[in-house]
Amino acid sequence: MNQFDEIAADYDESIYPLNERDFVLPTVEKLAELAPGKKILELAVGTGRIANPLAQRGFDMTGLDISEQMLKQLKQKKGGEQVEIVLGDMQTADLNEEFDLIYLIFNSITYIKTLEGQLATIQNAAKHLKPGGLFVLESFVPRVHEIVGDEIAPFSLEDDFIGFDQYERISQQITSYQFDLSGEYVASHKTVHRYIWPSELQLMGKLAGLEIIHQWGNWQGKPLKQEDDDMIMVFKKNT
Repeated sequence: MNQFDEIAADYDESIYPLNERDFVLPTVEKLAELAPGKKILELAVGTGRIANPLAQRGFDMTGLDISEQMLKQLKQKKGGEQVEIVLGDMQTADLNEEFDLIYLIFNSITYIKTLEGQLATIQNAAKHLKPGGLFVLESFVPRVHEIVGDEIAPFSLEDDFIGFDQYERISQQITSYQFDLSGEYVASHKTVHRYIWPSELQLMGKLAGLEIIHQWGNWQGKPLKQEDDDMIMVFKKNT
């Protein structure tokens, strides 16, 4: 059992809750708008919060994830019966088919802890794209003031929730600690990420043979700016 199997049952509600109106719907709307065809693959599909609504809109959805328990959660949710699921590692999985649109969102690329692994993931996505197909990748923009300042920086100090990040600058890794104080006992969760600079992501796309066509700061398509917390890169496979 991997770390994602262990948190699958609580993932949507307590580990990584997403507001439907502010996060899920804008993401689904933009991906549906971008798709040059009906065949879509989500890498690190998780519990299907984006894949399932897209399947309900008539897209031919495939979801790949390394966690069997996450995929079980996906199938139990509305629309899950319409998503083809694949258990595998997005760095190396070979689905033996091509897609019109592939996306990897919600910081999922940062769970791969090495530069080589992140590049392999993007190259593998490119391999599974049809000519003219699009690859969409979303991740947080590293907070420079935190990285060059204190090694430990809080990101949430609420009465019922505390979260802080510990930065390691050489490896570009962040260890994130989250403590839920709302119940009768303290629930804790720890994750390790490798953050990516925008220029680094652009180069990875180029090395994978992809052309970058959009850089956004949100799912409404706002151009990426210096102050943005998130980056959404849209790449195209020309050949």
